[in-house]
Amino acid sequence: MKAAARARSHMLASASAVLVLATTLASAHAELVKPRGSLRLTGDLTVNGPSPHNRIGGDAIVYFGQRAGIFAGVQHVAVKPFADVGQATVGIAYRAAAARPKLDLVVHADAGVTWPVAPAAGGGVITYFWPLKKVPVAVTSGLNVYLVVDGVDDTRVVVSVGLGLAVAR
Repeated sequence: MKAAARARSHMLASASAVLVLATTLASAHAELVKPRGSLRLTGDLTVNGPSPHNRIGGDAIVYFGQRAGIFAGVQHVAVKPFADVGQATVGIAYRAAAARPKLDLVVHADAGVTWPVAPAAGGGVITYFWPLKKVPVAVTSGLNVYLVVDGVDDTRVVVSVGLGLAVAR
């Protein structure tokens, strides 16, 4: 009776070890998929000045490694009157966390100019969520903070939150 119990416990331990090994290999294989980049369009709510403003934007990320990449974006573009104000930046992106194949968290730091012309620097966090495994379209959310240096009186911090769609892998 004791021998049968020992045999069952050894078999259970062996099956558990095989299951843990298979899960580890599967997750390692999932992480080995090299990300290529993303092309994203967003609608932002920019919070600066006396009232929030609806803005649109877009950005692109091209990865040159497993985690690091180049970020280029046009953000905070006014809807009414169209493109009266906005911002163009270039910088770096870093995949801070990933729960592939469904979720990515990307941090970016960038610098550029706003129009009318003023230098801007800052960054943000973008979350990518893929609701369907086989389709490379992600729902995104983002938070951006930029310092716009426009003389002594008009220097400001621009904070925006947004939702968007991205073609990404």
